[in-house]
Amino acid sequence: MKSAWNSATIFNVLKSRVLIYGALSLFLVTQMSACSSYFFYPSKKILHTPDEGGLVYEDVVVKTRDHLSIHGWLLPAQQPKGIVFFLHGNAENISTHINSVYWLPEQGYDVLLMDYRGYGRSQGSPDFPDVFLDVDAMYRWLEAYARDKQLPVYVLGQSLGAAISSVYFSQLPPDQRIYRAVALDAVFAGHRDIAKDVLDRHVITWPLQFIVPWFLPTEYNPKDHVADFSPVPLLFIHSPEDQIIPFAQGQTVFEQAQAPKYWVTSHGPHIATFGHPRYRRILLNFLEDPAQDPMRDLESSRSESSPTGPAQTDSSSSRNQK
Repeated sequence: MKSAWNSATIFNVLKSRVLIYGALSLFLVTQMSACSSYFFYPSKKILHTPDEGGLVYEDVVVKTRDHLSIHGWLLPAQQPKGIVFFLHGNAENISTHINSVYWLPEQGYDVLLMDYRGYGRSQGSPDFPDVFLDVDAMYRWLEAYARDKQLPVYVLGQSLGAAISSVYFSQLPPDQRIYRAVALDAVFAGHRDIAKDVLDRHVITWPLQFIVPWFLPTEYNPKDHVADFSPVPLLFIHSPEDQIIPFAQGQTVFEQAQAPKYWVTSHGPHIATFGHPRYRRILLNFLEDPAQDPMRDLESSRSESSPTGPAQTDSSSSRNQK
């Protein structure tokens, strides 16, 4: 008796799979070639305000060049010695991402957090390159504030915010670079790189990694812009346990950066970094003197342990969050 799996049957099975993957690829390509908004997972709901945690704050609202209102919070320190401009990851809004920076005012640093368009109280819908207009509008407000208060400026970006920071701030003309140093936590190498990695994680989407990434933009890749920061000091932080942004992608961006630059291998889930006192201390060392190794006075301490408490927004199991 002849096997049911003859050449005709095998051909039909293969053909059906090709058609299925072809249709899925066409759909995804159509969606992704139209926009890159799949990188963004905003929430309009403000879950907490800073005063609920005993923090003084001010609402900051700015207008973009395309006439949208962008919202942020200013967390003032009592006697500030600098201001940190914080750009968060791709999900929810500043009401959850504040967990990464709420502790900085007590350490003497003002903090400016902002929501990209479509997030929290900011108008519009997020996409590239429009979000750069949002950062630009808030940065112009920050410039005036910092000059009035005579404060040095520092940039802290996490995940998608690290990627946005890598592009926007590295491309500013020298006379507009009022920031003294930049810290990038869990940065990804490029849009195609992270899309390929996400698609490679599952059997169903595995074949798409060879198709879909080619339709994503390359002009906003951190790995292609980070060298332009020079000579601004850079601090890179990434955890090998990060299940959202691969550790290797952060290393790729670091390798492309010019000195002075510092690498810190952290531990724990994605963007849970500053739940741990050790990494808070490293960031503070970097802010206090970006020209010095931020690991100073910490090398002899005991091995690092994972941050305690739940991971933040981007630390969820969703493979889409960055």
